[in-house]
Amino acid sequence: MSLILIDKPEGPTSHAVVATIKRALKAEKVGHLGTLDPFASGLLPIMIGNTARLSDEAMDGKKGYLFTIGFGHETDTLDPTGRVIASAELPEQNSLKNIDKVLEQFTGLIEQVPPAYSALKFNGMPLYEYMRATGKLPMDIESKRRSVTIHSLEVTDANCEQLTLRVICSKGTYVRSLARDIARTLGSVGTCIKLRREMVEPWHVDKALKLSIDESGRIAAPDAASLLERSLPAWAVAPSLPRARLNEILEAKLLSGNPIALPENEMMWDFPPEPAESSAKSSNEAVFVVPLADVPVKIFARCNDTLFLCELTSAEHNMLKIQPRKRIQ
Repeated sequence: MSLILIDKPEGPTSHAVVATIKRALKAEKVGHLGTLDPFASGLLPIMIGNTARLSDEAMDGKKGYLFTIGFGHETDTLDPTGRVIASAELPEQNSLKNIDKVLEQFTGLIEQVPPAYSALKFNGMPLYEYMRATGKLPMDIESKRRSVTIHSLEVTDANCEQLTLRVICSKGTYVRSLARDIARTLGSVGTCIKLRREMVEPWHVDKALKLSIDESGRIAAPDAASLLERSLPAWAVAPSLPRARLNEILEAKLLSGNPIALPENEMMWDFPPEPAESSAKSSNEAVFVVPLADVPVKIFARCNDTLFLCELTSAEHNMLKIQPRKRIQ
């Protein structure tokens, strides 16, 4: 048991979800990927044990959100919990008729200024801590401007008071900033009043265990059996990585962090690297090609019951070098 997909309800913090899962499973180490603000709901991947060490491999894919912009007011947090700092007239009906043209400006590679209340750091401290402590930032938020990719924007509902959109975006995108900028482009101001994360590639919220809120407003603790039924193996955190099985006699060397070398034809693949078809000896035979030594390939390697994240590189004489980087199980 290493990965559990949770559908977080509105209200609780991501930390509260982690604490609930930790108590239910009586687990020592539990973490999560991609914080969801309390007002947001949706997919929250929960990592059990050393699987949390795979966060870099897990969060590089696309993200999907369903969000609603409330027009007329902008808050300092860009969500419903903040203080109103700007007000404006609602967008004109003609603006909404041309919404597709407006959204084209926010599709593809764009630049964003993140919210002042964000987890981005300055001198090692999150920006939201500066805002909570002093009400201002020690630097110009424009200096944190960043490039992100918006793969698609789809209107699901629209009127002069609210606009609901479904977005597929890259890692690092702030949907709250996207809501602010779209509202301004429509001639108004706005705040992200609803946010639901539907996807963290390759997972979708449809496959997640939905948590509920009890009468006291707290998370209703799921039973351990339900969590165990939904648990996924550690390699599911990065399912596109190749997976290999190694001889059990190599376990001690891997545990010590030492690299090992194996002939290419002795690698036992459960999920091999992508074949290079142009190098195949015949149309029915795939040849697995490992890049040059300066471009290592990440793989999962299982030895006995121990799982490692390793780097695989080619060596001379048709040999492969396997360097363990993280012990996962």
